[in-house]
Amino acid sequence: MSAPLFPSIKRYFLVDRRDVAYLKFILEAYEGLATMSTLERNGEQTLVVVTARASATPDLDGLLTALGNELTITETAPPPGDGPKGDEGHHA
Repeated sequence: MSAPLFPSIKRYFLVDRRDVAYLKFILEAYEGLATMSTLERNGEQTLVVVTARASATPDLDGLLTALGNELTITETAPPPGDGPKGDEGHHA
């Protein structure tokens, strides 16, 4: 299998469940910046994964910092099995 055209990174966040739709809307408004998927809901918190091009990291960091003033979002470690080793063979 060939290497992806644009290397990507995955970052994991705990987000207040009321803010999930808003976060997804904002990320998608910046076309091509990142995608977000919900991994797990646990009470008031939702675990999401944000996938972005590695080259977009500075822009993503700036956006997430700004959003941190509006909503509750905390970066966290990947869940078991979804880290770098769990991602093998899943390149588009």
